[in-house]
Amino acid sequence: MIDLEVREAGRKQYEFLALLGHELRNPLAAITAALKVLRRCGDDGTTRDLVQGVLERQTHQLGCLIEQLQEFTRLNNGKTQLQKRQVDLAQVVNLAIETVQPCIDERRHVLEVALPPVTLETDPTRLAQVLTNLLENAAKYTDPCGRIWLTVEPTTEAVVLRVRDTGIGITPEMLPHVFELFAQSDRALSRSGGGLGIGLALVRRLVEALGGNVSAFSPGLGEGSEFVVYLPRTTSSEKHNGTSFAKEYEHASAT
Repeated sequence: MIDLEVREAGRKQYEFLALLGHELRNPLAAITAALKVLRRCGDDGTTRDLVQGVLERQTHQLGCLIEQLQEFTRLNNGKTQLQKRQVDLAQVVNLAIETVQPCIDERRHVLEVALPPVTLETDPTRLAQVLTNLLENAAKYTDPCGRIWLTVEPTTEAVVLRVRDTGIGITPEMLPHVFELFAQSDRALSRSGGGLGIGLALVRRLVEALGGNVSAFSPGLGEGSEFVVYLPRTTSSEKHNGTSFAKEYEHASAT
């Protein structure tokens, strides 16, 4: 049993390094090509503007990748310091949407937001990271001209945030593993921009650090998916039981 676990860990490490090389190579190749064009374009302002756009997008992609890796490491090592305060949830949601909007626009998705007035004691920066990752995940794994929904449902005890999409969906076999580090389905890996599979693992760690839990639901491939974040309104460190909440949600969805 131990040998199998060691081999599995080695396999995952090898796959991660291969994915990391792939993810770093793509933006670096684009940056290298852009720099070559920049050297040849002379005083052509239009070309310079186009090249500058490429450089900005690719360096942003590299920065996001490095930040995800660093943030996950900090969370694992217990070095992330939360700055909780009472915040207007609309400000957090708007910040996340502003970050993801270019990706949504590029893929011509329709984003619908249902956000009643609600305040919550939380770390706004970390919660914005959670929503940004979930919205980016929905945008990347939904074919062009798809639909994405972000809904916020406050109760007396908690705030529930849902991100739903009409994307590629998740197989029943993959569903229990979507929040594991480097976990991706074969179909997701075959798509451009599939990423390292860090985003959802980071989401789970951040939500848990905020005292909540996150669950994933999907009818299957091609049927879209939904991610549900539960954040208790209590200021105590007591966490809501994620398993019982998932069962409650599944029951409510079926009725």
